[in-house]
Amino acid sequence: METIGRQQLKAKLDAGEDIKLVMTVGGWTFRAKHIPGSLSFPTPRSALQALRRDDEIILYSTSHRRQDVRAAVDALTTRGYRNVRCYVGGLADWEKAGLAVEGTNVGVAQHWPHGHSPDGLELDGGCPHCDNGWSGYGWPPADSADHTGAVGHRSQTTGRDAALVR
Repeated sequence: METIGRQQLKAKLDAGEDIKLVMTVGGWTFRAKHIPGSLSFPTPRSALQALRRDDEIILYSTSHRRQDVRAAVDALTTRGYRNVRCYVGGLADWEKAGLAVEGTNVGVAQHWPHGHSPDGLELDGGCPHCDNGWSGYGWPPADSADHTGAVGHRSQTTGRDAALVR
């Protein structure tokens, strides 16, 4: 798994490089707090529909303890995505360095749903509020015909347009 460090990621963001910085968590966690400029997808399937195989994709999660980033890297590279890296330290490392974050819970005491911890240690099984399939169970089979690499396709599982949260 190729990685990227905090300073290199910050330099890319500061320079306005065309990267897809994807936080591999569910919508609740993303809305609570994320690195500015990050993308969030409601499911791994919608990420496959929006991301292109030649995009520079940098994946991160809340901390280095989460398995969702590893599952996403494996799923994307298996499907032919050529430029996928992982920011291993994730949001915890970014915040520890005093770098800017945004979201509904910035500057307030953190309230995690259902007693979940900020490190998400209990999410290995996948919580629909915090994970939405990113830890592995939400990825369609690699040979699935529903991935075209184009934006705006309808999800075959929900029938709704794939939502991209910024």
